[in-house]
Amino acid sequence: MSDCLIKAFSGCACPPGECAKKPVVPAPVTFVSWRIQAIACLAFGFLAAIVSAAWMETQFKTRDLRNQEQVSWK
Repeated sequence: MSDCLIKAFSGCACPPGECAKKPVVPAPVTFVSWRIQAIACLAFGFLAAIVSAAWMETQFKTRDLRNQEQVSWK
C-alpha cells in the first residue's frame, strides 16, 4: 500500500486496481477538549504573569538603586 501511495504522489502510474484500495485503518485523529485547552491556557497565563512580575521586580529594584542618589528629599 505504501508503494502505491509513493507511486500516486510521485506521478508514476499504478497498475489498474492497485491504487483503488482504501486503507484498512483510518489515520488517528486526536482532539483536545475545550476544557483541557482552557486549563492549559489559564495555567500558561498564570505562569507567564508570575515570571514577568518577578522580572519586573528585579528591573524596578535595579532602577531604584541606580536613581536613589538623584532623588531629592526637600
